[in-house]
Amino acid sequence: MCDFVGPILKVIMFIGRPAIRYLNYRRKFNKYVDDFKQAQADLLAREADIQQQLQDEHHFGKKPKQEVESWLRKIKEKLADAQRVEDKVSKGKSLFRSCLGKRVYEATQALKEVKAEGHFCGSLAVNDLSITVAQLPTSELAGETNVKEEIYNYLMGNEVRIIGVCGMGGIGKTTIMKHVHNRLLEETKFSKLIWVTVTQDFDIRRLQNNIARQLMEELSHEEDTTIRAAKLSEMLRKHRRYVLILDDVWSSFSLQDIGILEPTADNGCKLVLTTRSEEVVRTMGCKKVQVLCLSADEAFQLFLSKAGQDMLPNPTLESIMKDIVGECDGLPLAIVTIAGCMRGISNPLLWENALDELRSNIRSIQVVQEKLFRCLKFSYDHLRQTDQGCFLCCALYPEDYEFKKEEIIDYWMEEGLIDEMGTRKAMEGWGHSILQKLIENCLLERVGEGTQIKMHDVVRDMALDITKKGFLVKAGRQLKELPNEEEWTEDLEKVSLMNNYISTIPPNMKSPICQKVTTLLLSRNSLKEIPESFFGHFPNLKILDLSYNPLTKLPNSISNLESLTALVLHGCRHIDNLPYLLKLQALKKLDLGRTSIKEIPQGLEMLVNLRYLNLGLTNYLKEIPNGLLSKLCRIQYLAIHPASTGAKEIRELNKLEVFEGCFSDLGDLNTYFSQRKRLHKYFIWLSPNPLLKGVLFNEQVYIGYMDHSNIVVFVGYNINSGDGIRLPYDIQHLGFIECKGLRSLNDICGLKDATNLKGCTFAKCEELESIFPSGCQLQTLESLNLSDLHNLKAIVGESSAGAFSSLKTICIFSCTKIKNLFSAKWVLHNLEEATVGHCDEMEEIIVSEEEGIGTIKYNLPKLRILHLVELPHLKSICSKNGVMVCDSLQCIDIRNCPKLKRLPLYLPLLDHDTEKPSPPPSLKEIRVHPKEWWESLEWDHPHANNVLLHFLKFPHSLFEQPMEEYL
Repeated sequence: MCDFVGPILKVIMFIGRPAIRYLNYRRKFNKYVDDFKQAQADLLAREADIQQQLQDEHHFGKKPKQEVESWLRKIKEKLADAQRVEDKVSKGKSLFRSCLGKRVYEATQALKEVKAEGHFCGSLAVNDLSITVAQLPTSELAGETNVKEEIYNYLMGNEVRIIGVCGMGGIGKTTIMKHVHNRLLEETKFSKLIWVTVTQDFDIRRLQNNIARQLMEELSHEEDTTIRAAKLSEMLRKHRRYVLILDDVWSSFSLQDIGILEPTADNGCKLVLTTRSEEVVRTMGCKKVQVLCLSADEAFQLFLSKAGQDMLPNPTLESIMKDIVGECDGLPLAIVTIAGCMRGISNPLLWENALDELRSNIRSIQVVQEKLFRCLKFSYDHLRQTDQGCFLCCALYPEDYEFKKEEIIDYWMEEGLIDEMGTRKAMEGWGHSILQKLIENCLLERVGEGTQIKMHDVVRDMALDITKKGFLVKAGRQLKELPNEEEWTEDLEKVSLMNNYISTIPPNMKSPICQKVTTLLLSRNSLKEIPESFFGHFPNLKILDLSYNPLTKLPNSISNLESLTALVLHGCRHIDNLPYLLKLQALKKLDLGRTSIKEIPQGLEMLVNLRYLNLGLTNYLKEIPNGLLSKLCRIQYLAIHPASTGAKEIRELNKLEVFEGCFSDLGDLNTYFSQRKRLHKYFIWLSPNPLLKGVLFNEQVYIGYMDHSNIVVFVGYNINSGDGIRLPYDIQHLGFIECKGLRSLNDICGLKDATNLKGCTFAKCEELESIFPSGCQLQTLESLNLSDLHNLKAIVGESSAGAFSSLKTICIFSCTKIKNLFSAKWVLHNLEEATVGHCDEMEEIIVSEEEGIGTIKYNLPKLRILHLVELPHLKSICSKNGVMVCDSLQCIDIRNCPKLKRLPLYLPLLDHDTEKPSPPPSLKEIRVHPKEWWESLEWDHPHANNVLLHFLKFPHSLFEQPMEEYL
């Protein structure tokens, strides 16, 4: 019997324990329910505490810890499960009370476990690495800073939600707000700072887009504004306690229509408007902050800082200067403008004359404009008449439009504002001198690095006030139709309707009677057709710009515009033919670039005054009739591609200075270069298939096309016959695309004579093993672009230390065999950008033959961007004990480089007592992918990781591009 007792007891125990628990679920059911409700209440209380703590800590530059977010998500799941159990308890939906008791007990335990997990060490928030903190560039703030402090205090306080900063144009509203914005970056109260410029041409969709972009989001163009507003509100709701700054608001609007959340004490948001209009401040319910003019002493100090302190001491001059500053009435923009005009002048008589002019130049204009326009017009009046005309033409473009220097100079040449000077180069030089004069007088201002310029909106207002009788300017005003007939007055001389949405001109519309109009700008609209009658009363029209419109044809009446000197149709891709041109004998410029014309327009050969002819990227134009070009004897600028061109005819154009085109024969290329005379800019390629290769080359391969300066490119050419190539001595850019037989530039004769070489591009040359031959002189090389070179093993065989001393940019993609990029021997003091991607065998960026003792410093003083992507075998950027000294570095972008374990930035000690390292002073952003790679890095200094965390950003995808401002 004993043999059976043990097993029987085990069976009884196995069955009994669940049975006891089962009975307890039934017997203690009410107690389980009470415990369940208490567990719910405890968890909800714990959640509320965590949410409150999180709200206190979640400010600008911070985000909740991942473990906190995970815990909050788990709470929602468990409380949802608990609610379902509670519903069953209340409704009694269970066949057996014991089963329901079991579910209540299990739910209670789950709630208690989640609550127990809700104990976090330290802060609940960490640095938000997706936020790039950007200081807004601004000038020094003139005068007292009371207004800045007032705005700042309203933002940091809890009573005022919407602030309206108002004052007349040029008084410094935007400058003040930039200083406030930059100060807020150092605070912890707000989670997001958003800056958007509104401008006079208010557009709901544009404002919605600009706000969304600041949030790193996008809105669909197809949806209507109401749906977009709802989505924008949801985007903003994610960023609790944000500050939205809307600069340059001209009219009131509904926040709800835009999708801007109403700032309240609950959401912690703030809204700031800057405006010239007190009505906007009032109607939008803002707390008014008035920006006042500078005091006499503040104004004088600002004037001296711009005119030059060396003007003093001189009692007589000081007295006159103070009177002149008094005429500016404390307006900062006026003071700066006048000071710039008088800079460097020390003759008291000239200062007295300036004062007399300012005092007498009072015109009957609006009170708000009187003080400012009177001062600004002083600078305008001191320009030469030609310079005045050039300045006023800048107002034809939209507000805040950024000009390329070449663009505005070309326009001045079309207008005839720059006199004929024999050569185009001389006229361009004169145009640059005019630009410099306007900039020095503060009537135009540089943008970015100075390659572009713009006109301050107040200066533009003054220009439009001067021209209000002769100019009709509605550029960039979101117009959908032409201005009313009464606006086309008899006194009009120039009409600018560019950058609008005008799609039709009514067929029954009477032709405006504009006998004096010389300029009509309709570029970048939506015009598909122009009625025949429209040009019936423009007898003196000289410039007609219809570029970038979806026009399918032009009215034949254009042929009757006999005074026309410039016809611009660039980018009208649907136009495939033109009316008869014979009567347009005054025409100097014809731009058909990027159109679809199939044949040369009839009568073109008779336009003997033509100076500028652009047939570039006219992909359906296959040939140029023999003898046509030689008749255009005054041509200075000629672009013809992809149609092949005969070198003999081009060579006969004795006045040609700028040429863009294609030769299909090496003999033509050599013949042309052997006897060219005036040419100072050229962009030429040799291709056996110009239609295909020319488009491929222009659309996909960068070789310095933007400045189209002295470029020769070989496309699909067999370099086996390379002995016959004779490169011109002044070549600046050289390219080889899909060329066979090319192993290195040893195969090209004449390279050693090309001492001005600045840029090289090589793409899809399968046999290329190295780029430059040993001993090649490369002191002038500034850019190098390499892609899809699958046999490339080295950039250069042997080179001297100074061979790449001028190199600024290098970009290398899909070169699968190259293992090293730079030699430590090279002096790369001018390198600004380095991009390496998809090079499977790349192991080291800067290779050194000697490891050395101690730290080796690689000086790259001008490097701004380092972009490394998809380099599976990259082990190091430089030697193990090497560091890169990069004081100009702005952006590091490293993606999918799994074997790279060290980021060798030189981080000097900021404080020798604490040994805290300092990042490069200009660093703005470090972009890495994947996130785990950063966490695995090895650091030379224990605090380096923490110092650089502030700059980290994780792209949404591997293919997201670096920020445009760096590139």
